[in-house]
Order: sequence, then C-alpha cells, then structure tokens
Amino acid sequence: MDSGEARMTTLVAPTPEAGSKPAQIMEAAGALFLEHGYSAVSMDAVAKKANVSKATLYAHFGSKEELFRAMVACECANSVMSGIWDEAMRLPATEGLRLIGRTFVRFIASAKALGLYRMVLGEVLRQPQLAQAFYESGPAETFQRAQEFMAHAAGTGELAITDCDLATHQFFGLLKANMHMKLLLCLSERPSDEELERFVDAAVDLFAKGYAPDKR
Repeated sequence: MDSGEARMTTLVAPTPEAGSKPAQIMEAAGALFLEHGYSAVSMDAVAKKANVSKATLYAHFGSKEELFRAMVACECANSVMSGIWDEAMRLPATEGLRLIGRTFVRFIASAKALGLYRMVLGEVLRQPQLAQAFYESGPAETFQRAQEFMAHAAGTGELAITDCDLATHQFFGLLKANMHMKLLLCLSERPSDEELERFVDAAVDLFAKGYAPDKR
C-alpha cells in the first residue's frame, strides 16, 4: 500500500466549521464530483469552483483522493443516519428497527446518496481505493451501529438473535431488496414517503417475527 492509499484508509476529521475554507472547498468538490464524476474533476477545477487559490486548496487537502475522503466522511457524519442510534436503543426493539429502517431507506433513496453511489461504482475499477474510502466512511459505520443495535436487542431478550452479523445483513437486505438497485439504475422513480414506510413496516414485521423469542 503506497502513502496515498494509506491516507485513504485513515479517517479524516469530518464537519469543518461552516463558512470555513475547508467547508467551502468540500462543497465545491462535492458538486463537481456528482456532476462530472471523480476522474473528470481536477484540483484546478475545484479551486476555481471554491474560489480559492491552489495553494489554499493544497494547504487543506494534499490530494484529490484526500479531498474525496474528507467530503464523504463529512457527508456521512452529517447524514440523517448519524443521529438516530441512541434513540433507537431506547425504544422497544421493533420500534427501534422501524426508526432505523425508515431513516435508512429515505437516506439511500435520496438524490444525493444515489448520485454518490453511482459515482463510486463508476470509478471502482480505475480507483478501487475510492470504494474503500467510501465504504469505511459510510456503509461500514452504519452496519456496525446496526449490529450493535442487534446485540442490544438480543441482550434484552426482545429478539432471539444468536448471530448479530448475519441478522444485520438480513435486515438491510430486506430494506434494500430490489428497490435500491432499480433506483441506482434509474429504472424507477423514488417511492413516496408513504410507500417507503409501508415497505419498511413489512420488512420490520417479517424480521421481528423471524427473530421472535420462543415463548414456550
């Protein structure tokens, strides 16, 4: 692993101060990446879009890869998913699953999230480190927090889960199903919030029944 790849697999501190140069640069980079794709965007273009000098840009971000990682980490830290976990832990298990599920499907069905997924998938063969950076900054964190929720629900006896890793895979599989793939491929319109809630409720009910404790 070279030094650039090593930087890509190290988390970058997210959420710069609003109005600061790093925030200004990341906002510009995000808009350009989503519009043109990662490979087509140069650091010159980012500096111009952000209205900063190249010296200022490189003072904050040593490379385009580092800038991408910081942008993704910031987006994930500020996403709707980041603020639900403590509340989910306090709720009965089924309601916690419902909160996680509804928040998750609304997030992955958003135009911004879909654009980011498409961009990363389009670069994965040319820039595999981008996929790693994206995964570690977002999906891996969500999966880990959901796995902790499963362990909590198993610990309280509300769900009869013995393999929390497997259960987490199953839960997200039920939530995404074929819907996310069709949205990524632009084969369907985003469902309404009511349709998403109905979809999540059915997934949660099925999951909860499958892991219901034996009352005998």
